[in-house]
Amino acid sequence: MAALMRLSACFQQVLPLDKLILLLCSCYLLIDACNGFLLNQFGRSFGLSALYKLLILTLMLTCLSLRTAKAFLLFPALFVLLVPGPFYSWLQLGGSLAADMGLMLKLISPFIAFYYLLSLAQLDKAFALQSMHRVFIVNYLIILVNFVFGALGYGYTSYLPQAHLTQVDLGSKGFFNAANELSVVLLVLSAWLLQYYWRQQKLIFLAVAASSLWCASLMLTKTGLLGTIILVLLIPLMPVLLRLNWSRLALLILLLMVTVSILIWQAPLLLTHLGLAEKLQHIYQQQGLLGVLLSNRDKYAAEIWQMASFYYSDSHRFFGIGLIGVSEHLWKYWAESDPFDLLIFYGVAGLMFFLWIFTGFIAQNLKLCRLFSSELAATLVLLNLLLLFVSCIAGHVISSGMLWPVWGFINAAALIHCSADNKPKQAEPLHVT
Repeated sequence: MAALMRLSACFQQVLPLDKLILLLCSCYLLIDACNGFLLNQFGRSFGLSALYKLLILTLMLTCLSLRTAKAFLLFPALFVLLVPGPFYSWLQLGGSLAADMGLMLKLISPFIAFYYLLSLAQLDKAFALQSMHRVFIVNYLIILVNFVFGALGYGYTSYLPQAHLTQVDLGSKGFFNAANELSVVLLVLSAWLLQYYWRQQKLIFLAVAASSLWCASLMLTKTGLLGTIILVLLIPLMPVLLRLNWSRLALLILLLMVTVSILIWQAPLLLTHLGLAEKLQHIYQQQGLLGVLLSNRDKYAAEIWQMASFYYSDSHRFFGIGLIGVSEHLWKYWAESDPFDLLIFYGVAGLMFFLWIFTGFIAQNLKLCRLFSSELAATLVLLNLLLLFVSCIAGHVISSGMLWPVWGFINAAALIHCSADNKPKQAEPLHVT
């Protein structure tokens, strides 16, 4: 017991292990790109990215288990909440639960990153914020280099060749596999750097804005393009928004609506220039506006729901049927809408988890806006609302293997920043817990 207490006391300071964790986080997108390169060249990645992130998670959990036992206990509790349905499917069908266990680990990973950075900040807030900033800069530069290679013709296209399109190679995602996941990672990295440099150095803000828009235009995903434009336009307005009364806020919203209307008016010209207009026009002619927004995800969802209703009982679906239950009958087992997919895989608990993570992050940052008038928190309200929208119509946000480190870190950063540098406007203090 005495030895355990000495070991616990040792972890009440910033350790070389923390520096190793942050170094690994700084390079994680490089490993994802290498993973994609191996798949591109050899058809196999040898589990490089998964093993690398599992190492990061293991090290984070090691630190958390000795610093904040309450936070550490949260993670097995979430597993217990999500696992009953898939486990019952496994008892019925046999096979392997590995895919479901991997997905559940991805779901709780943002919380692990969030609580890890908070635990580090309790020891040294300046070190935690500086290290996190370094993680974001390095990973952003990795994305830029990746897109340079993509622009030169290396790596993957964003969309598979289609017979009805005259342009065969449409969009580029470099050596990353998933364009949708890369889009949301770009949004999170851009949000941090844009808000940081708008306050610090306007020229660097302009450079980040231009490079983020270039990356999004090269990738040609709807979420990446629209989300990046919104961040670039609205982040400079955050200081103004926090000081506005209701009448001025209404005027600003009106001006924003006019701006958005002009962007929509000019959208056909922009999309033609980018090469995306022909694809969207074909989808619109075949499926209408809903097809443009959802890209057949509504049809996939209907097919999955019909299959689940036919093969599984109501009580089983209440707890979820898991990836194992859907893949038993359909090759396309993702509808690519996070709330729907989590409802199917993990039942009501999965849907509640989806609502909990977004409600928690958004509510936390709204509180920081109220107490501290935090520009960073206001930016994160916008960012999390964008991610919520993307999660519903494109999926792979909560379940992303690429997003969780930076998403967890950036939401923790708002708490750390407010508790370190600001005094609340009200008497109630905000503690980092």
